[in-house]
Amino acid sequence: MHICFLLPEFHSTSGGGGAESYVSTMADALKEQGHRVSIIAFGQTNGLDRRLGLIQLAPPNLHWFLYRGLPFAKSLAIPVREIEWSRRAWSALMDLDHRDPVDVVETGETIVLQQTTLGRKPPVVIRGHGNPLAIKRYSGKRVGWGDRLGRNLQLSGIRRAGAITAVSKFQAREIAGDLSLSEDAIHVISNPISPTLLHQALEEPRVEPAKPVVLYTGRIEFRKGSLELLRSLDRVASRFPDVEYVIAGARDNSIDDQMLNGALGVNGTRQHVRLLGHVPWQQLADLYRRASVFVMPSFYETFGISVIEAMAFGLPVVATRTGGLPEVVEDGVTGILVPTGDAEALADALIRLLKDPGLRQRMGQAGQERVRDEFTVDHVIDRTLAVYESVAFQNRER
Repeated sequence: MHICFLLPEFHSTSGGGGAESYVSTMADALKEQGHRVSIIAFGQTNGLDRRLGLIQLAPPNLHWFLYRGLPFAKSLAIPVREIEWSRRAWSALMDLDHRDPVDVVETGETIVLQQTTLGRKPPVVIRGHGNPLAIKRYSGKRVGWGDRLGRNLQLSGIRRAGAITAVSKFQAREIAGDLSLSEDAIHVISNPISPTLLHQALEEPRVEPAKPVVLYTGRIEFRKGSLELLRSLDRVASRFPDVEYVIAGARDNSIDDQMLNGALGVNGTRQHVRLLGHVPWQQLADLYRRASVFVMPSFYETFGISVIEAMAFGLPVVATRTGGLPEVVEDGVTGILVPTGDAEALADALIRLLKDPGLRQRMGQAGQERVRDEFTVDHVIDRTLAVYESVAFQNRER
């Protein structure tokens, strides 16, 4: 089969998250099984992923000018983005399909508005990774009419898909509710861990750091609970004066300088924090290997690939009880779940783990076993291919 992924962005020197990691892992696995893979994505890449059949597009920026340049038109930015991204990506897809027919297209909940052209179109599988409207709702941010219109445009494209998959039962419920469908109509297939990272986790033992290290990998973003993470530090440092928070991720525009500096300026917090910026996924292994605890304080998370990466390295996880995280982190077994937006509860959970090496080891070992049992590519690839083959067959029968 020739399988094509459509993405708003792909791994680069300055960005890349869970959806990009999923596509990279799946593309490698599909190619190993003899399938052809193409990836159409906006933005600049680091050149390391051309082996995956990457087609890079210059991003259209009308929505950006509306948001930045015309304050009265900000609400239009989201629906305009959906339209212009979809048109550009689908135009590239149709060009690719003309040269080398595509059997199945997989895309997320954006870039779903199919180009209105006559003739053959490749069948589409929608992969639910999350959507901007839900992120705003769970982050307590104001939802505008433009956000709702943008989501309605997304849903109109999702309804035309041959199949829908979701990364968690939580995400399946969310999509099914938006579409007024039964949850059974959504295929729940979890994200897999990169075999390369898993191999690195199993190949070399983790090194217990000389001082307590709390690790977070992901964007510094409001909905990721980044401010709550920093606010937890004062309480943790009162028990562990030499604790270090290592934060590997680029800053999102949802947190400005004033907000970040305000959170860093409490009781000497800044001296305990290392802000590394974006770290390419190929360099994450050393961070996981040299941490004491991993933390994921999100307000909204459909799955959390970085969580299973940390678990693979034997790290206990402190995560918020939201979205798909409780399906990944087993409370009291592989980590500790805390309420969203509660910096004190977050700090108390971190303190509990940092003061108990035996508990960290037990939870870390349980997490590592769970990743091997449930979140490897072998557990995902066959179910995904079954969905692809089903929609491709239906398309051929028409």
